[in-house]
Amino acid sequence: MTESPRRELDYADLPIDTPSQDLFGVDDFVSSLARSVRKMKSPKGVVIALNGPWGSGKSSAINLLKHHLKDQAGVDDLQTVDFNPWWFRGEEALVLAFFRELYTATEPSLGEKARKLLPKLGARLLKAGSVVAPVADAAGASGVGTIASGVMTWLGDMIKDGESVEKLHAELATALAAQGKRFVVMIDDIDRLAPDEALAMFRLVKSVGRLPNVIYILAFDRLLAERMVAERFPSEGPHYLEKIVQASFELPPPVASDLHLLLITNLFEIAGAPEDRMIVHVMNLFHEIVAPEISTPRDANRFINAFSITWPAVEGDVDFGDFMALEAYRLFRPGIYQAVRANQDLVEGAAALGMGRAAMDGAQLDARLLSSVEDPDRFRHGLMRLFPKLESVWANVWHQRDGAWARMRRACAPQHFQTYFRLSLPAGTISRREINEFIAHAGEPAWSAQRLVAAASNVRRDGHTEARDLLDAWTLHAAEVPLDKVEPLLSGVFSVVDDLDIEGDEARGFAIGNNSLRVHWLVRALLFERSELAERSAILSVAAKSAQLGWMADLMWSAWGDHHPREGAEAHGPESWLLTKADTEKLVATTLATIIRASVGSELIEHGSLPRLLYTWKDFGGDDGAAVQAWTAEQLEDDHAVACIARAFTSHSWGQGMGGFGGLGDLVAKRSDRANVDSISTLMDSARLRARVEELDADPTGSSDDADAISRFLQAWRARDRFGD
Repeated sequence: MTESPRRELDYADLPIDTPSQDLFGVDDFVSSLARSVRKMKSPKGVVIALNGPWGSGKSSAINLLKHHLKDQAGVDDLQTVDFNPWWFRGEEALVLAFFRELYTATEPSLGEKARKLLPKLGARLLKAGSVVAPVADAAGASGVGTIASGVMTWLGDMIKDGESVEKLHAELATALAAQGKRFVVMIDDIDRLAPDEALAMFRLVKSVGRLPNVIYILAFDRLLAERMVAERFPSEGPHYLEKIVQASFELPPPVASDLHLLLITNLFEIAGAPEDRMIVHVMNLFHEIVAPEISTPRDANRFINAFSITWPAVEGDVDFGDFMALEAYRLFRPGIYQAVRANQDLVEGAAALGMGRAAMDGAQLDARLLSSVEDPDRFRHGLMRLFPKLESVWANVWHQRDGAWARMRRACAPQHFQTYFRLSLPAGTISRREINEFIAHAGEPAWSAQRLVAAASNVRRDGHTEARDLLDAWTLHAAEVPLDKVEPLLSGVFSVVDDLDIEGDEARGFAIGNNSLRVHWLVRALLFERSELAERSAILSVAAKSAQLGWMADLMWSAWGDHHPREGAEAHGPESWLLTKADTEKLVATTLATIIRASVGSELIEHGSLPRLLYTWKDFGGDDGAAVQAWTAEQLEDDHAVACIARAFTSHSWGQGMGGFGGLGDLVAKRSDRANVDSISTLMDSARLRARVEELDADPTGSSDDADAISRFLQAWRARDRFGD
């Protein structure tokens, strides 16, 4: 296997200098050209053109040509003269600089009289206006014309009457022919000049040419040069350049596979090689989206340099393949990039089926995403690879929502989409570094408990806490936690679940979920795909010993329901049970004992899950609820305890009006309170409770929070009396 090409990152995109740096095989062509130049024994102003588009490596070819000419030439046989017109501004400055470079190179080889011929010829050409326009028109920038005029005055003093261009040219030709050295004048970057300056260079070579022992190598984009000539001299067309250039060579384009190998090798050096399971995904995106945009070495360098700057900002928090593809759009197809960025709702997630199907056909989708390109067919497949949702419109293929997209942090996952465009994590997104930290500490109960408690105090801008985001992310990546670390992880989580009962983390509107439910999802993600019932039950039984009271009861009811399904509910097999029947009965006994202990003091009455705990006590206490009734009767005599009961038996929901039949629905959710008193009489004297809340609402005695809880509960109870449940 041949070694993959690699280069050190070069943010300046500098050309190469030696054959050892050539990755695209251009050196074979250049070395052949160098041999041809070397064999020109008596050249007479031969002009050779190296043609290639912008970024094709013309400057590298010039450097390689100089390298080979130096190796092949004798000590005094051949001399290269570099002239980069891009360094000079204005037509006059170009001409003067050209003659200065040529004079510097030839001066040691010419006699004293002949040395003055070049500056005289330059001055005569400038005065005659055969190369550039008048000074006043050619200055081009403040100061340039003044400087050029000063030099012109100095040069003009050297010209004697009767010294015509033809006479000076003939004398210089004789002097150059008499000496033994050949001069190769290399003029690069002509196509980077302004049109007037580029045309001045061509006119200069045309005017000065035919000098013995001088060879000109011009590097430019032929198509661009022909367009400039056609605009200025419509009747000439390509014939203008043909009169100047004797031999023209197209720079051989790099082999596409070489370019692609350079690119992918350097990308892997920057980001790391993808895992085996991801390589097909990455290379599909590379060949579909990136490779078609890379046609020159400069394209490859530009992409590598840009990627090397942007990747560190998002490393670990985006999918490598998706980011690579979107970077290609950003650099080479900005219209597509901006369209995708502005239409997140169209591209993210999975396509809805049935009534939720988007009312947009392929032509409309083309107009939204591909209006910036002339051949949308070419780009549809790339976008469909990035955003599977688009296949439902363009290919009639439907994908269900896939949790793997979020785990991979792909651009099509709603929670990760913005990271690709903002180069930072959106609020609410847990970084890959934090996921790695979670996996590394999964076997430490104290770490997971402390992390969740800290997250619960970190309130996001929209009111929810980081704890919600953390539980969602842990669930998403649960399969990465080693099975032997699950028990200590859950022990830590179970020990703080009650502290995560945060109103801001409850879903609103049509969504469902709170942090207790998220812990249930975490349990299932950690265990159900990787363990049998006996192992699962053993793990959960140990973890439950650390559980807070509310979560212990929650877990107990879930396990109890597995073995005692509600009437009419479908019974499930052991593969879906949390605990064995024996372990479930043990958990019931432990939960009941814990509730009774908590009833002494304030823990039970102030618990957010008071209703469930009281029903648990009643249902499993074995006395038809007598102990619960006695305890609540005592609590109803305490004002703060009444407020705690009112708070615990008030639930709320968030709903939105649907509209319909021409009416407008709600755009935001509205809170509605509900008094949960349907079967409260099995727990306490409901009449006494009503009397006490009426009394305390009329004459509040406790804190403002207690007064608010009593008021909400009473209003909801009264509304229930009037309108029903």
